[in-house]
Amino acid sequence: MPSLTSGESAAWQVDLDFSVYAGSIDPDLRDLAVFNADGQPVPMRMVAVAAPASLLEEQAGVALLALPADGDERARGDNLRLLVERDAEGRLRRLETQSSAHTGADAEPTARMWLLDLAGFKRGIDHLALDWDAPRDGVIAHFEVSASNDLQRWEMLNADATVVLLAQDATRIERRDIDLAATTLRYLRLRRTDAGAPLTGLRAEAGKTRRVAGATPLQWVEAAAVAESGEFRASSTRHLYAVHPAVPASHIKLNLGSDNALAEVEIFSQASGQAGPARWIRRASGVAFRLVEGGDVIDNDAFLLGQGPRIAALRIDSATPLLPSPRVVVGFQPARVVFLAEGKPPYSLAVGSATARYPDYPIDAALATLRARFGRDWQPPAAELGDSRAQSGDAALRAPEAPFDWKRGLLWVVLIGAAVVVASIAISLLRHGGERGHVDREKPPEE
Repeated sequence: MPSLTSGESAAWQVDLDFSVYAGSIDPDLRDLAVFNADGQPVPMRMVAVAAPASLLEEQAGVALLALPADGDERARGDNLRLLVERDAEGRLRRLETQSSAHTGADAEPTARMWLLDLAGFKRGIDHLALDWDAPRDGVIAHFEVSASNDLQRWEMLNADATVVLLAQDATRIERRDIDLAATTLRYLRLRRTDAGAPLTGLRAEAGKTRRVAGATPLQWVEAAAVAESGEFRASSTRHLYAVHPAVPASHIKLNLGSDNALAEVEIFSQASGQAGPARWIRRASGVAFRLVEGGDVIDNDAFLLGQGPRIAALRIDSATPLLPSPRVVVGFQPARVVFLAEGKPPYSLAVGSATARYPDYPIDAALATLRARFGRDWQPPAAELGDSRAQSGDAALRAPEAPFDWKRGLLWVVLIGAAVVVASIAISLLRHGGERGHVDREKPPEE
């Protein structure tokens, strides 16, 4: 599998992909090597990669100013026709239409639309989080969110956002976040588009997410449902899956196969190269659901498994029957390899060996020297993986036959020979003893 490089650099880095995990047979992914054009291995090592889930959030509360009910129709047009009153810091304090004036607190019982002032978010926002006092159950509410700088021209950020709050016995389903197209515009318009019960005490927090430098997107692999896995057999409350290739999954999407279904689930995993009851590790638990309301499908979010070894099998135990089996997709963060450009390019990445394991090359010192020269934020440029091709073929994947242990063989020869000698002596003694007894019986008695 060639690693393609463009340009000159003392070191390179390459993100592994699905094909590398499919070709690797070592549980710790140590059956890798990077070779130069002369076929010589070059110093390399695996490095940790920041997961995209590790996001830094800047989130704060923002005032909701309810638009008057009798001004709703005008507010839904391109022009809100509002008289705006601000405080000394420039924040909205009062809204007034041509016919009446209301504050957010006055209009809240019948409000279906709100205005948000984002003056405090200099870097913009990309999500909202809503909360309310009542009702605390049976809420499936739809919202439309748009943004503007002048309260006249509006840009749609989310045409149909759904928030959910449902409770049944001890089970609780809650989704209050609304994802938005990133915006730096000054005002948001939040409009309730369904006819459900009012959400009293509605409040909001706005936020901005920022990706950590060096993070790469998750890759997703669908797990295959199987009838049995080790000592377990699949049932309506126990669902078994094989993950091929085995990957270090950190997220799992579990989509139920029936509408308006929910269940409490526990998720177990089994690492690559391991088997037996003690090898199942509990990784996550929660509520899986699939709700259909007004033509919209609302599924549970992905479960977070955290970091762990490569997963070869999954077990989903549910408190109630789930038929058909849920569809399971696992997400993993591919590893990254850093290698030094020793020798002539091009460089190739070899994957999958029954015996070869890369040593722990001390290349940190070389990277530290490069950062001292080019700045502490310097990173090796990225190389790209080329097309895969077989080199040694299946022979590289087979473990070599163990050499004959001559010392052990000689010991067995000596032991077997000694046993034969002992057996021969025993047989000889028994034979001579029998002949002597026969002679004694035939000898006449002395007078």
